[in-house]
Amino acid sequence: MSSDLLKPGDAAPAFDARGSDGQRHTLASLLAAGPVVLIFYPGNNTPGCNRQLSTVRDALHRFEAAGVQPLGVNPATVEAHMRYAGKMEFGFPLLSDPDREIARAYGALKPDGRGIQRTVYAIARDGRIAFGVRGAPAPADVIAAVES
Repeated sequence: MSSDLLKPGDAAPAFDARGSDGQRHTLASLLAAGPVVLIFYPGNNTPGCNRQLSTVRDALHRFEAAGVQPLGVNPATVEAHMRYAGKMEFGFPLLSDPDREIARAYGALKPDGRGIQRTVYAIARDGRIAFGVRGAPAPADVIAAVES
């Protein structure tokens, strides 16, 4: 298991996951519609995660104007994500990664192999990493990475 960040230019690992919107999402199908931002966050209904995802929600018009699709990712169930997304009025899907396969592929696991490190990636339409950072970067920084 590697906890190293993927680097700009690396191929983004493929994934297939169910989201809080009731849909299955694959990287390939998402990229057909434009760049993708994956936001790995530790848990639903926690102060830090509420703040981070609310910042994305509040900037959703900027993401949409740039044709960029943000998605949250953590191990919670689809049903838990549906409740959380509804409560917080997120206008973007939260993907369920119960086996942590997506987090593992993207180097977003803590050293214990269970916890999620707060990590954000922007994936350009060509399927390559355009931006990757630990923490909660400003939406403008993430959007700019796929626009350049």
